[in-house]
Amino acid sequence: MARRLVLLVIFSLLLPVAPARAVEYRLQVVSLWDNGFNTFVKPGELGDGATGPGLEALIAALDRGDVPRGPIVTDRTLRWGSDEVSRAFGAVKTLAEIIPGAESHERWDSVRWNGKPGDRSVWVVEPRGRGRPQQLYRVVLKATGPARQFIPDTPGKGQTLVAVRSPLDFIWFHERRGDLWAAYLSGILDLRDDIAIVAGANSDPQFPDAVRILVSQTAQPTSYKAVLVWRQAPTDFEAPAVVR
Repeated sequence: MARRLVLLVIFSLLLPVAPARAVEYRLQVVSLWDNGFNTFVKPGELGDGATGPGLEALIAALDRGDVPRGPIVTDRTLRWGSDEVSRAFGAVKTLAEIIPGAESHERWDSVRWNGKPGDRSVWVVEPRGRGRPQQLYRVVLKATGPARQFIPDTPGKGQTLVAVRSPLDFIWFHERRGDLWAAYLSGILDLRDDIAIVAGANSDPQFPDAVRILVSQTAQPTSYKAVLVWRQAPTDFEAPAVVR
């Protein structure tokens, strides 16, 4: 009997293992001025992690293409993460065609890819040069659950956040070292909703922040959405003229 069990185990180990089934994912990203966001948000929806009908209405209006192009920030195009960025986030580099919203009838920048459930992928919104608005102010995220609004912030001791804000120089430093996830983010970034944001705060207020969108690939085909809400940096406002 024991010999038969041993033979069955050996036989099962020799059987070919079927490759993991690839699943299709979609990410849609748009950048808005804060005044465009404020026209949709309802009372009680501005708290961190809040959800509600105003946020769902914003997502639906973007899906329909009903949001005017005026409030859309057009120099924040979505890109895939480089080898360096993917390695630093403990993510799998994903190459796929990204369709900018400006080149289609949609408002979203959009990308589709086939991936392995359980892997992470990282996507980049990093403007080139100067541009207003400079500060990532809020984000609205939607994956398998309702649309939720988050305020990028630095976590306190023992705290985890869906939208983390850190100095951009710090993020670039650890991306070059390849250890941003292992050394910093793994203990503070909340991926329970399968999508999270890392905002790099630019130390020069004339230049925009940078954004990393981290996606946790689910077992089922999933559409991830990220609305990045920007405002002009408070230090960039001109002082009022003195009337004499």
